Amino acid sequence: MDVDTIDERLALFLAMAAHAGVDLPAQIADAPQEVLAGAQRCLGCRNAPDCHRWFGAPATDAGAGDAPVPGFCRNAALFEAWKGDDAPSPAAG
Repeated sequence: MDVDTIDERLALFLAMAAHAGVDLPAQIADAPQEVLAGAQRCLGCRNAPDCHRWFGAPATDAGAGDAPVPGFCRNAALFEAWKGDDAPSPAAG
């Protein structure tokens, strides 16, 4: 079993948010508790190996911005709600 560090998990959260086209600094300013909840979901996710593989796949444009997030991501709905939002959305569960 491979164990990620907190920094590695947070890097995945930031990378997935960027991939989805989320303006994370704006979300932090508007709804810091939502961003914290999303980061905590990522920290507790059991799909980190899938996430690492997905970002490492040749077909993945990890820097795409405004691109779909894979279905296994626990924050997929949250990132989708945040894309282009002017107002914070309800936290995804």
